[in-house]
Amino acid sequence: MSDIVGISVNSDQDVAMVTRNLGRKHPADGMTCEVNLGGGAYSSIINPQSFVNGGAEWHCRYGDVVGIRYTVASLLDSYDYLLSDNITMKEATRRLRMLRVARRTLAMARTK
Repeated sequence: MSDIVGISVNSDQDVAMVTRNLGRKHPADGMTCEVNLGGGAYSSIINPQSFVNGGAEWHCRYGDVVGIRYTVASLLDSYDYLLSDNITMKEATRRLRMLRVARRTLAMARTK
């Protein structure tokens, strides 16, 4: 289960949702963000706020990689799909722009 915290880029809808584990503490808490790409599609990105605690890369190199393996797998899957031939270049560009807006919004929320 995850506690989903919505981050709005516009007033119509939440486009980015930071996921946190409910109940006990988990190494992947707040590490990623699910971005709503429209049409029922979502993509995982690293939450820039997670770098305060090392982030996914630090945990993979020096921490408990087993504890975040599904989180890392989700990030890799999202990245691979963006690069694949399953979507057009136009759609990939549109999605990348949305991912960048969501990341920028999360980074700005951290500094407030």
